[in-house]
Amino acid sequence: MRKRILFVALVLALVLTSVMPMTALAAKPVPFEAIGGITSISKGEVMPAGQSGRWRVIERELTVNLFGDIGGVEGIESTMTYKANVELSTQAGNLHGTLEAGSYVAKVNGKIEPIEFADWYLPPGTPGYPDGIPLYKLTIGGHWAFTDGAKGQGDFEGWVVFIPTPQGHVSVITGSAFTMTGKWQQP
Repeated sequence: MRKRILFVALVLALVLTSVMPMTALAAKPVPFEAIGGITSISKGEVMPAGQSGRWRVIERELTVNLFGDIGGVEGIESTMTYKANVELSTQAGNLHGTLEAGSYVAKVNGKIEPIEFADWYLPPGTPGYPDGIPLYKLTIGGHWAFTDGAKGQGDFEGWVVFIPTPQGHVSVITGSAFTMTGKWQQP
């Protein structure tokens, strides 16, 4: 009798397992965090958007060193390639692109906040630099979703403090941060 009950229980378990959706058996998403810094921003391909006072950023790359769930303790160099349409005077606008970090690829959508004066690298009146050298801060943030290498989604934010070129492009980065948080499932 015991053998029969065990046999029926085993058959029942196998039948239920075969009809149960596989997603119910899959691992649940777990918290995800990757942090690091922005090490470079390319000038990219930028052009005026007609007479609107806005600029089209056709393609620009941020190089980001990430540590944590992506990159581990050694870190991994990542590239965020994006396009944007920004206001000339503030650099504010929407961005859309991809973030590649090793075998992971994520779609990113977000906003570029208006550029801010951060401080002086060299204040006005410094010998040899009568106008001083200003520092500006550029902040980005938005949403990410993996498209390859893992499943998951979340939010990102980053900022960079830089010395601008005379045209206003990033010349030297003096400080930065980049953070990704969310939930993910590794294959």
